[in-house]
Amino acid sequence: MKDILLVNKINHKDYSSEKQKVFFQIGGIHIPRVEGRLMELIGSNRLIDEKDVVYKYNGFEVNILTQSIPILVKILAENNIPIFGVYAIYIPRL
Repeated sequence: MKDILLVNKINHKDYSSEKQKVFFQIGGIHIPRVEGRLMELIGSNRLIDEKDVVYKYNGFEVNILTQSIPILVKILAENNIPIFGVYAIYIPRL
């Protein structure tokens, strides 16, 4: 079994104040210019707190409100940050 990704569905009707863990797959994040620009955008953005962000080898994970996801996607796209996927991280419910 190769390339398995467990994700939760993102409920676009979720208007709650509960943040969820979302992963943004970013192309070229290994390029210092792209990584630096991404960190700059996230650091200067009021949608998310920098302490809620974890940078990974192929993107970043962030705790974010569901309704803020499209806004963040728009900001990244307007700044030529290539987005290849947006996934709600699978967290088993006990």
